[in-house]
Amino acid sequence: MDTKAYKWLNFLLTFIAAITIYYFLHDSVAEQFRIPLMIGLVIIVVVSLTVAFRRETPQRRKDDDK
Repeated sequence: MDTKAYKWLNFLLTFIAAITIYYFLHDSVAEQFRIPLMIGLVIIVVVSLTVAFRRETPQRRKDDDK
């Protein structure tokens, strides 16, 4: 698999995990905490998306600065 496939797999698994966590917890979480739970899970998915798909920049070599 190439790097692009790993990035999509990472995002897909994170998204499925967030949906699964919400599905199993939404009955045991009090009504007033369901929206914050959803917001927290969305933040986790968005952070995973940005980390997985951010552009990789090549590191500078020390020789280039001289």
